[in-house]
Amino acid sequence: MGRRRMTGPDAATRRLVWERDGGACAWCGGPVWEGDHSLQHRRARGMGGTRRADANSPANLVLVHGSATTGCHGEIETHPAEAARRGFRLGQWADPAEVPVLYVGAVWVRLGHAGEWEAQVNAA
Repeated sequence: MGRRRMTGPDAATRRLVWERDGGACAWCGGPVWEGDHSLQHRRARGMGGTRRADANSPANLVLVHGSATTGCHGEIETHPAEAARRGFRLGQWADPAEVPVLYVGAVWVRLGHAGEWEAQVNAA
């Protein structure tokens, strides 16, 4: 029997990301309501999932409106160049804890694997 592939983040990680992001969309800054949000994987899991341990790390996840086809999450998916410029999409080789993300188009933030964050000065 093959090794199981990881699926989405567990409930504790989801809560941690929600709290870290203040219940607001990291892309636009608007408040996020239960049922109207998702977690964007900055480095995609790929078709069928992944075995990488940090795939569901808080450093790889940001809270956004909508789903992969709606809201801000849909914007991220349909505008990959802009999403990459802002750190919302990363290449498969990237460590999400090493690449800052531009929150609300205004503040560069480095996210940690344990849920911590640090604002970056001159991160662009």
